[in-house]
Amino acid sequence: MAELRNDSGSLRLALDLAGGAPTPPALPGEQGEGWLLASARLQTHDRRDGEWWPLVGLPVIYLSRCSLEELLRALRALLQGGSPGFAWRPGDDALIGLQLSATPAGAAVEVGLDLGAFLAEVAGVPRRPGAELSLFRFLAAQADLVRFSDALALELGAPGP
Repeated sequence: MAELRNDSGSLRLALDLAGGAPTPPALPGEQGEGWLLASARLQTHDRRDGEWWPLVGLPVIYLSRCSLEELLRALRALLQGGSPGFAWRPGDDALIGLQLSATPAGAAVEVGLDLGAFLAEVAGVPRRPGAELSLFRFLAAQADLVRFSDALALELGAPGP
């Protein structure tokens, strides 16, 4: 699991890559691309029991390997000082998005989770992209950005910097 903690250690973005998946049914035109099943969630750390507890999340999403490699390249460029920040969305109809802006101690992180697909499935209502978007903003320390980048590279089987 790739996790990006805030600078106080009380909140984290957890991105789990579960492995290969067939092309998502809604994306028939993208047959040649490698897809991974994943979950993305924001969790809070409970100091009383030392556990991470769910705040909000997407249980199952499809991410293309190519888009995750793009995220990894952007993270590495930010960490090496070659970029003041970046915005990442894994596709036009993405259920997750990230924006990072460099700060002296690390980065300001903005996470967007579109809950519309999940709500459509469990509540039986039509999906309205962007209508049920949850946005979170936190600061992340440089060391946590490095750990997130390394964990993502490990999960992707990508070579080091």
